[in-house]
Amino acid sequence: MRLLLVRHGQSEWNAGRVLQGQADIPLSTLGREQARALAPVIARMQPDRAITSDLARAATPPR
Repeated sequence: MRLLLVRHGQSEWNAGRVLQGQADIPLSTLGREQARALAPVIARMQPDRAITSDLARAATPPR
């Protein structure tokens, strides 16, 4: 079994160097670009299962 841990892309607060904890802060423009760039990499790995946070910054980014 292989375990892949992925952190969300940059959030608006990350960009301002503010700790966010459980605050549901959206991704910045850069964070959305990072998420879009990572999506095909993960898809090629063909994961059997994905478990994510329920926060907006961990959701699938809009295309």
